[in-house]
Amino acid sequence: MSFPSAIAVIALAVMLPVLLLLRKSGVPGVGSFYLACVLSTLSAGAGLTSTIAPPWFDVMADSTLTVAASLAALNGFRGFLGRKQLRLPLLVATLACMAIILGFFSHLFESRDVCVAFSAGLAGLIYFLTGIMIMRHWSRQRAIAPYVLFCCVSAFAVAALNAFRAIAATTDFGSAVEPQMWVTALVAARQLMMPLFLLGVVLLLHGWMIANLRHLIAHDELTGALSRRAFMAECERISHAASGSGRQTAFMLLDLDRFKQINDQHGHAGGDAALGHFTRIAQQTLAGRGMLGRLGGEEFGIVLAGVGRTEVIAVAEAICTAVRTTPASAGKGMTIALTVSIGIAIAKSGGALADLMMQADVALYEAKAMGRDRLSIADSLGAASSASARALAGAAAQMRAAAAMTVTSAQPLSNVG
Repeated sequence: MSFPSAIAVIALAVMLPVLLLLRKSGVPGVGSFYLACVLSTLSAGAGLTSTIAPPWFDVMADSTLTVAASLAALNGFRGFLGRKQLRLPLLVATLACMAIILGFFSHLFESRDVCVAFSAGLAGLIYFLTGIMIMRHWSRQRAIAPYVLFCCVSAFAVAALNAFRAIAATTDFGSAVEPQMWVTALVAARQLMMPLFLLGVVLLLHGWMIANLRHLIAHDELTGALSRRAFMAECERISHAASGSGRQTAFMLLDLDRFKQINDQHGHAGGDAALGHFTRIAQQTLAGRGMLGRLGGEEFGIVLAGVGRTEVIAVAEAICTAVRTTPASAGKGMTIALTVSIGIAIAKSGGALADLMMQADVALYEAKAMGRDRLSIADSLGAASSASARALAGAAAQMRAAAAMTVTSAQPLSNVG
């Protein structure tokens, strides 16, 4: 009985229920990773029967299961990294061909070393290709880069150990030491490395789930823009950073015009399509210059740091133009004409974010009152801190809400908020 094999079997068996539970999570490639763990456990278990089973069984079982596990791991990473997975018939055919070749070598050379070298070399090549694939596509998973790097290094390590085992089985590599000791040491190292490799896979899958959950919490499900809570936190961060560097912070409050009538005419599905379309247009126009968040309903916010009045106006005008000239699709060849009103407030270093947002709300109401589909810039930040400005901001919100409640689908477009 091999002590390293026993440790490997125990470690891999512990990971099996974890991967089994992850199969229900929807993580891409987890089914193949679970199969790789099962096959690796059986491969390590074959080493425990080396003293009681016939030699040919030990070689054939370990060789076949090792290659099968490497193929399953490769398939798992293909699925996880968004590449097309290998089909099951192809995998079965590959293993069948390998078993035939192993049987042929065993009969022709009457030596287990040739079989071991062939299977170890093939498994090493597959793990090497797995590591190369992870290196080429890891940038898609930057949120969990440390786990991806660990899996990449582990894959190359397993590939190297299999390659050394193949070399030691067929040459006088390490002639200064008893050859059998080299083979035994490489087998033990490979068996102990597999649990580390699959541990990296488990950490990778858990990291993906956590990163995905954080993304869902921080983003609005319908539009993909930042959620209100995440957007406000980002605004606070940007505002503090701008204050520390003496830069200005600009806040834009955006409201889709006549959105209630869009819902009345096209249904809520049309309204949802309009919101998603507007979000894509706004993000494309921003081109990474600011953060976009959905504050509620058809109201959105944009925060920009280190910008001047001219640049903010240019961005707002570009958004108005893009929204006006790019209607949303309502399906069946129908389109939805959209316009947006924007209120802008610019704070100097040290300005309070709450006052800045209040000032933008006043400016938005002014843009609505002036005919919609336009922007309005609030006065200086100092005016926003007065009681009259606060009252005006509250009145603006109440008047917009009242207008939305009193509008009916029979009213003309010009009377709809």
